Amino acid sequence: MVIDFHTHCYPDELAAKALRGVDDKREGDADGTVSGLKKAMAEAGVDLAVLLPVCAHPGHERTVNAFASEAAKSGGLIPFFSVHPFSEGADELIRMYAGTGMKGIKFHPNMQRFSPRDPRLYHIWRAVKECELIAVFHCGRPGVHDTEYDVYAPDFLPLLGMLDPEKTVLAHTGGYGVSDDDIKILADTGMYTDLSLAPSQFDDERFGRALDLLSPDRILFGSDSPWRDIKHTSDFVKRNVHDERTLEKILHLNAEKLLGI
Repeated sequence: MVIDFHTHCYPDELAAKALRGVDDKREGDADGTVSGLKKAMAEAGVDLAVLLPVCAHPGHERTVNAFASEAAKSGGLIPFFSVHPFSEGADELIRMYAGTGMKGIKFHPNMQRFSPRDPRLYHIWRAVKECELIAVFHCGRPGVHDTEYDVYAPDFLPLLGMLDPEKTVLAHTGGYGVSDDDIKILADTGMYTDLSLAPSQFDDERFGRALDLLSPDRILFGSDSPWRDIKHTSDFVKRNVHDERTLEKILHLNAEKLLGI
C-alpha cells in the first residue's frame, strides 16, 4: 500500500493554464488533469492519493470544492476542501464542509496571502480544531523566489493551543527552502510533515539528516503531483529510508492512522 498525501489536479480545460501559473520549474510528467493524476499514480504504484484543492480567492469555495468532490468519484482519491481565510463567514464554511464528511482542509499562505500568526484568523484555526479536521499548510516558498508569505514551523508556534498538532501537516518537509533549524522546530511541535518536493531541495545526505531529526511517526509520503513526478519522489524516498518499518510508516501507515482508514 502506498498513499500519496499531497496531490493536485484541475478541470481539463484549466489544467494547462494552472501549470503555467506557478513560479517554479515543473518536474512532473502528469498533465494536471484527473486522468493524468490517476495515470501517474498507477505508474508509481500509488493506491490512494489525497487531493488538495486551493481556494485562491475569497468566495470561490463552491467551485473549487465541487470539483475536488467530483474528481474523487473516479476512485483512488481522497478529497480535502479549501476555504479562503478571508472569505465572509470562513469559520462557518469550514463547519459546513466538515459536515459533509470531508476529512481535511488545505491552506496555502502564499496563494491566499495570509500569515497563520494573524490574530484575525485565530477563529479559523479554532474552527478547524473544533471540527477535528486534518489541516494541511503549504510551507516555504511557492516556487523559485521568496515571498512575504513564506511560512515555516516557527510561524506555527503561537498556534499550538489552537491547532491540534496530531492533525496538522506542515507540507514539504516543513517548507520549500526550509533550514535545518526549522526542521528541528517542526519536530518539536509534534506536527506532521509530508515529503513532497524533497528531491528538489535535499541531496541524499541532507535528507538523511532531516529524517534523523523528525519522528518516523510524523512523516507522510507526498509528491506534489503534477508539479513533481510521483515515481521519482517515491524512488528517492525508498533509496534513502533504510529501515523497513520506518518506510512502511512513511508510505502508508502514518497516513492510514491520520485519515482513519
